[in-house]
Amino acid sequence: MELLQLRYFYESAKTENFSHTAEKYIVSPSSVSISIKKLETELGCTLFDREGNKLYLNSNGRILQKALMTALPALDQAVEIITHPDSEQYGDIQMLVRSERRNILDYVYRFKQANPQVFFHISHDFNTEDLTSYDFIIDEQTIKYGNFSCCPIIREPIRLAASKDNPLAGRRLLLNDLKHQAFISMCKGSSLNRITVDTCKHAGFNPDIMIESDDPHYIQKCIEINMGIAFIPEFSWQGELGENTIFLDVADFELTRVTCIYKNQQKGLSAAANAFYRGLTDKFNLL
Repeated sequence: MELLQLRYFYESAKTENFSHTAEKYIVSPSSVSISIKKLETELGCTLFDREGNKLYLNSNGRILQKALMTALPALDQAVEIITHPDSEQYGDIQMLVRSERRNILDYVYRFKQANPQVFFHISHDFNTEDLTSYDFIIDEQTIKYGNFSCCPIIREPIRLAASKDNPLAGRRLLLNDLKHQAFISMCKGSSLNRITVDTCKHAGFNPDIMIESDDPHYIQKCIEINMGIAFIPEFSWQGELGENTIFLDVADFELTRVTCIYKNQQKGLSAAANAFYRGLTDKFNLL
């Protein structure tokens, strides 16, 4: 049984596709297929059910996949320690950040300063459905990340922000007073977009969202120059808001957003990724 056979199998088990494995390891699909057939022969059982050109991981394959989820990362970690004895951590971290960008970036910066050999791949995509490559996802508390464990890290109030020049400034308001206002929001799929839509619908109207963006800085500037009002996190955006931005007083609105770090349970994490997770949860776990 060769290590490369196990790596080919482990990658193929995730995608049920030899071609994807071949692309990753820069070999031909036939090389992957032959290698895995040799592994099956040595084990005395099949690991995939084959129907035409389709592959389906079977019960034997799932047993081996589960064992390799622990074994391969442990082996990689040992190799990293041996080959990079002077580096505290080494490896890649794949992360999808959909909430608390500034807080997470601050921690990434500090972690990177202490571990310069670690390489981060960070995405802010709100629309992707393929989450298999990510080690971590940062997002609001939700049940939609089924293959990820969840650890709450940040809790903060959501407030309604506006320009000082907005006619609503300084008034005691109800949500219903906002029904004719122009709203600014993060793009669809974000927690702030969901909060905007759900809050207004609960008050009996659909929000008139005039601007959507996936860039918090753009949203902040639009609020400041009085292009509309927006629901935003009170603390994490506070230092980024302009002097012309205020929070409106809305008597019947009170909401707290909980942000979590979601850890991929089906992907073997590198030593660096595990260290990043431990540090982040220790620093930000406020619950």
